[in-house]
Amino acid sequence: MSVVNQAQSRRLVAVHGWSGTVLGLLLYVVVLTGAIAVFAHEIGEWATGGHASVEAFAQPIGPRLEELAEDVKPEYLDEVVVFSDSAGNIQVRFHTHEERDGGRIEDIGVRYILDGNNLEVLQRDEGWFSELPRDTSGALEDFIVDVHVNLYAPFPWGLYATGILGLLMLSAVISGVLLHKHIIKDLFVSPRKSSKLLFRKDRHVLAGSWSLPFGFVLAFTGAFYSFAISIGLPVVAMVAFGGDQEQMIETILGAPVPENTAPAQLASLEDVIADTTRRNGAPPVSLTVSHWGRADAVISVFHGPTEEQLYGQVHLFEGTSGEYKGPKPIVGTEPSMGAAVVGLIGPLHFGNFGGLLSKIVWLSLGLACCYVTLTGLQMWVERRAESKAWQRLGRLIPIVGYGTAISLAGAGFGYFLSAGGDPSVWVTRAFVITAVLCIMAGYAVRDRRLMENVFRAALGLGLLALPVLRILTGGPGWGEACGAGASMVIGVDLVMVIAGAAALRSVSRERATARSVQPAVESAV
Repeated sequence: MSVVNQAQSRRLVAVHGWSGTVLGLLLYVVVLTGAIAVFAHEIGEWATGGHASVEAFAQPIGPRLEELAEDVKPEYLDEVVVFSDSAGNIQVRFHTHEERDGGRIEDIGVRYILDGNNLEVLQRDEGWFSELPRDTSGALEDFIVDVHVNLYAPFPWGLYATGILGLLMLSAVISGVLLHKHIIKDLFVSPRKSSKLLFRKDRHVLAGSWSLPFGFVLAFTGAFYSFAISIGLPVVAMVAFGGDQEQMIETILGAPVPENTAPAQLASLEDVIADTTRRNGAPPVSLTVSHWGRADAVISVFHGPTEEQLYGQVHLFEGTSGEYKGPKPIVGTEPSMGAAVVGLIGPLHFGNFGGLLSKIVWLSLGLACCYVTLTGLQMWVERRAESKAWQRLGRLIPIVGYGTAISLAGAGFGYFLSAGGDPSVWVTRAFVITAVLCIMAGYAVRDRRLMENVFRAALGLGLLALPVLRILTGGPGWGEACGAGASMVIGVDLVMVIAGAAALRSVSRERATARSVQPAVESAV
C-alpha cells in the first residue's frame, strides 16, 4: 500500500521523472561504465594477453628494492609502494608528498615498472605522479575507470559531476520506492503484450523493482566517493586543521610513530610477506614501506578480502625488526563502527567482496539500472510526443544508449591498433572518433527502428571482432593462453563473442518481426 496520498504521489512522479530526465543520459553513461569497471582489472589483463604469475610477491623482492632505492633521491624514500598491475608487471613507487600550486598535496617521485618474471626494469619515470606517462599496459583499464569516476574531466570537476549524478540517482531511487504501491507484487509482474507502451512500462517496473536496493547502494556510495574526495577532505582540512592536509591525514589514518631519522637496515621483506600471508591465509595485494632506511620505518601490507571478509585488511609491521604490530583499521588507530562503515563503502560500490560471483551480480544489476534509466527516459518522452524539444531528446536516447557501448568497444580497437604508439592516447582518440560517428549515424538515419538496428549490428560486430583483433595484433590464442594459465583471456573472449552474437541475433529477430507485421498491415489497408 502506498505511503503517500494522491497529491503527494503526483509531486513524487514529477520528482522521479525529472530526476531521471535531467542529466539522465549522463547518469546512464556513469552507470554503464561503472558496471563495466567492476571488471576493469580483468579487462586490462585480457588486453595485455594475461599472465601466469599473478602474485606480486612470489619471488624475493627485498634485494631488488634495495638496489632501486640507491638510484633515487633520498627524499623519495619517504614512502615506497609495491603492487602488481593488470599485465603481471610489478610497479614500485618511491615518492614523497609535496604541496603544489593551489594548496593540493600530491605525490612526487620515481615510478619503476618491473618485469613480473625477472624483476628487470621495463620503464622508469620521475616527477609529479599525476603528470607521469600513463602505464601503457593499463591504458584500457585506466580509461574505463576514469570515464566512470571523472567522466574523463579534469580534477575536481569530474568528481563534482559524478557526485551530483549520484545524488540525482539517489532521489530517483527514493521517489521510486515511495511510488511503488505494491513493491512485492512488482517484483514478479508479468509484462503485458497488449500494448507496446504497457509492455515497456511493465518491464521498466520489473527491472526497477529488482534494482532499487542496488541503485540506492550504488548512488550513495558513488556520491560519497565523489564528494568525500573533491569537497569533504579539503573542507575538513580547512575547518578543523587550518588547511594542514598532512595533519588531517595523520589524524584520520592514525598518528605516525615517533620520528627517528637515524639510518637503519630494513627488516627482511620476505619474512614479513611470509608472516602476513600466514596470518591472512592469502598472499598480499600491495606493500608499503614508510621512511625507508630509517629507524622509524613502518611496513604496511594490504590483503584483499578473503571468503570470510567483506573488505580487505592492512597488517602493520615494525620496519627494522619485522615485529608484527597488528591489523590497521581503515580510519583511526583502533577498530570502530566508523572504520567498519568506511571499509564497506568500497566493496559495496565495486562489488569485489565475493570474488567473481559478486562481480557478476554487480555487473548484472548495473546493466539492469542502465535499462531502467533508458526505458524511463523513453516512456517520459513518448508521453510528450507533441513537444519538439522532447522529441529531440528522444533521438538522443538510442544514440547515447548504444553509442556509449559501441564507443567503449572502439576504445578497445584503439588499444590494439596503437601500432607502437602510446595506447593511452589512441584509446581516447578511438573512443571519441567512435562516439562522433555514432552521433552522425544517429542523426543521418531518420527511421528510429532502422537506426537502432544499425547500432545493434555495429555493437555486435565490434564485440565479435575484438577477440580476433587481439590475437591478430600479437595476443595469445586460446591454446597458448590455456597453457600459460591465463584463463581470464579466454573468459573475456567468450563473453564478448556471446554478447556480440546476442546483439546480432536481436537484429535478426527485429527484422523478422517487421517482416511478419508488414503483410498484416497491408491486408488491413
